[in-house]
Amino acid sequence: MERHRAVITIDDILRPEHIDLDLKAATQDEAILSVASLLKEDDRVTDWDAFYKSLQTVQPCLAAAGGAGICIPHGRTDSVTGMVMSAGRSHAGVIVPESESPVHFIFVIGVPLALAADYLRIIGAMTRIFKESGLKTRLRRAKKPEEFLRRLTSAEMKL
Repeated sequence: MERHRAVITIDDILRPEHIDLDLKAATQDEAILSVASLLKEDDRVTDWDAFYKSLQTVQPCLAAAGGAGICIPHGRTDSVTGMVMSAGRSHAGVIVPESESPVHFIFVIGVPLALAADYLRIIGAMTRIFKESGLKTRLRRAKKPEEFLRRLTSAEMKL
C-alpha cells in the first residue's frame, strides 16, 4: 500500500533567520562552519556537534564541481528531528578545492535518517534551479533574507 504525504520543499526547511546574506568566510571549511552555525539554536537540531560532524562525512562541496556554482554540505543524522537548511551568500566568493571558480552560495542541510528520498529531491532541485542563469543574479541582489528565500522558492516551484 502506497503512503501519500506532502513533498518537502525548500520553503519548509529554510527559515529567513538561517540565511546569512553577507558571508565573510574565505575557505570552504570556514564557510561551512559559519553557515552551519546558523542552525545552533534551531529547535529541530537536538545535538549541534553531532550534526556538524555529520557534514564532514561526505565530500562537502561536490555540487560545486558540477557547474552549478554552489556548495551543498549535507549530513544524514539522528541529531535532527526534521530536515533543516541554512544558507550563506558570499559576495567575494569562497575558495572550494573542487571548483575552478569561487562559490558564492553555500547551503547546509541536515536530514533525519528516515528522510533519504526527501533530501535527495531537495539536493537535486537545488542543483537544477541554480543552472537557471538568472537565479544567481536575482539572489545576489536580494537585500533581505525573506527576499532571498522568496526568490529561491519561486525558482523551485517552476521545476
